[in-house]
Amino acid sequence: MQCAITGAAGHVGSAIARCFRSHGWDVLGFGRRSLTYAQRVPYELGDDPQRLPWGEVDALVHCAYDFRAKNWRQIHEVNVDGSVALLRAARERGVKRVVFISSLSSFPGCRSLYGRAKLEVEEAALELGCTVVRPGLVWSDTTGSLMRALENAARGRFVPLIGDGSYPQYLIFDDDLAVLVFALCQPEAPVIGRAVSAAHPQKHSLRGLLQLLASKQGNQPTFVPIPWRLMYAGLKTLETLGLPAPFRSDSLLGIVFQNPAPQFALSEVPGMTFRPFA
Repeated sequence: MQCAITGAAGHVGSAIARCFRSHGWDVLGFGRRSLTYAQRVPYELGDDPQRLPWGEVDALVHCAYDFRAKNWRQIHEVNVDGSVALLRAARERGVKRVVFISSLSSFPGCRSLYGRAKLEVEEAALELGCTVVRPGLVWSDTTGSLMRALENAARGRFVPLIGDGSYPQYLIFDDDLAVLVFALCQPEAPVIGRAVSAAHPQKHSLRGLLQLLASKQGNQPTFVPIPWRLMYAGLKTLETLGLPAPFRSDSLLGIVFQNPAPQFALSEVPGMTFRPFA
């Protein structure tokens, strides 16, 4: 069996690739970056997906998102139109299972551009008969993940806190997400005609999460509340000047304006559970 994965070099895609390989599947990585654990096929969103080697692909997992696109026009052209073209090509070329990795930040009324883009792709993916998975905040040891950025922030003596830190977060380990995706790519897996929320249902406040991450490192920081709008303005300024920022301003919107009522029931995949974060 062969699985093609976009974004296979990222923290989510690499965990999924490891899971498939551990079960004896061959993995093709459709992407820009070289891979040590899979054959790479040069590709980025916006390229012609009809030219990809679909011949022996049994499943496609689409994780890629191009963060180089900044404004909504660029995001839509690259990430929305490019993703829809990729998913459509896979279905037209007979790929049996297609899973689109969205985000728990994607829901009707979401504020972040990332969430809005994912939501548009979700709608097209479901119409094409693909499976849509909305992971919560993904814990990964890979550098560059949002959770790693929060862990780094929790190392300091003084830790900036977004507002009062009450914003709810739902977590999932990257390995647990990979197990779910692998199950959904099996030939006998059901086709789920809705977006599947993937996270442990335990709710963490942002402050509580940072406190856990600090305690894990033996740190007892002093939290410094900063109004989210002020923090957002600071991040936007850094982005405008091309200076490094701890995380993207759009990610801040995703944290502040999280899905108020995610549905975690997953009766279509019996026995699937997610570990709590502790």
